[in-house]
Amino acid sequence: MSLATFRIGLRHCAGRPTSITPTSNAQLSISSLIASRHISSISIPQSRTSLSTKATTSSFFAISRASLFGTRYASTASDSITATAHPPKAPVLNWNSFFSLRTSRRRYSLASSIVSSIVVTGAAFVFLSTQPEMADEVTKLIPMDPVVSMGILTFAATFMGWLIGPIFGNTVWKLFHRSRLPEFTVKEKAFFERIKKHRVNPMGASTNNPVPDYYGEKIGSVQGYRRWLRDQRAFNRKREGSYPGGI
Repeated sequence: MSLATFRIGLRHCAGRPTSITPTSNAQLSISSLIASRHISSISIPQSRTSLSTKATTSSFFAISRASLFGTRYASTASDSITATAHPPKAPVLNWNSFFSLRTSRRRYSLASSIVSSIVVTGAAFVFLSTQPEMADEVTKLIPMDPVVSMGILTFAATFMGWLIGPIFGNTVWKLFHRSRLPEFTVKEKAFFERIKKHRVNPMGASTNNPVPDYYGEKIGSVQGYRRWLRDQRAFNRKREGSYPGGI
């Protein structure tokens, strides 16, 4: 009797039609109660299983994220240690860069010469204007017309400023290029050695055959240096009489 009651209650909860008709309302309620308890006892482990599965999944993702962040941090730290242990090397100074630096140094010297000439000439003019006795002394030292004496003194001041100008220009240039200065010095020494080795003997120079850039000051690139070598060879051929049109 109890087994039949359990089956009736289970089919009633599942909503399926059944051919068995309960004998009384009390039997139907008892069977429904037993079936519902049986179903709840079966569904409880499933909910527990789902909760445990969710907990396991969340813990897995948490561990994965922690390991991922740890790996990224370790790789970043190793990259920083490698960059600190092996700093990037500065590019080696080649000949074209050397000639560019040499040209810039010449421009610094020229600009400083012009500025210092103007400054020294203006200072001399102001000094002679404010000190008339010094103008008389200059006239005594140069017994000529006062205008000519002042002109000679002004020209001397300008020339003095032109000579001392490169000192300031080279100093400023070295301050701006102090990181490449050791390499530049080595390259310049090697360059002058090449100039001394390949330049011509100026003893055979003439107005028709002048010495082609004896100190190599006009060389501004590798192509310019090759052109300078060709000019030296042409000078020697012309001096020996083997140059076309030399006689």
